[in-house]
Amino acid sequence: MSDAAEIRRATPADRTALGRLCQELMEFHHQFDSRAFGLVPNAVDIWLHHLDECIADDQHLVLVAKAGGELVGYAMGEVSEGRPIFLHGPYGHIGTFCVTANWRRRGIGRRMVERQLEWFGARGISEVRVTAWYSNPASNAFWRSLGFQPKTLGMNLLVDPIADVE
Repeated sequence: MSDAAEIRRATPADRTALGRLCQELMEFHHQFDSRAFGLVPNAVDIWLHHLDECIADDQHLVLVAKAGGELVGYAMGEVSEGRPIFLHGPYGHIGTFCVTANWRRRGIGRRMVERQLEWFGARGISEVRVTAWYSNPASNAFWRSLGFQPKTLGMNLLVDPIADVE
């Protein structure tokens, strides 16, 4: 298996393969938090609709990695306008990111992120954010190795639902 991977923009022709990678990513995250990643039956179809919109939108960059004759990863980045009350303007956000299990630790993810960062930089974006689940130490180590640092701490509390609230 060669480690060489082509990194390019996603096209509508990549939909089926990206759907498979999305399903793999959802199942992977489910093991960390089954409640947060409990999925509706048509989750991949909903995601594919979102993917179509992102591919067509110039405020998004969807990259794919192709190796061994198949798509083995993807990265979805977008320009977010931020909140109008803050002086800081738009920022970049790398939302969904995946490299299939057999192709991890070969530099593919790093190359996709570097391309995303170049794309953001060309748009004058000076801050890029990612969301990494606390319970996924490999993901956290990956983002830190690229220079990303924690900025906020998200916290959850599960409460028992009350059937009849007035």
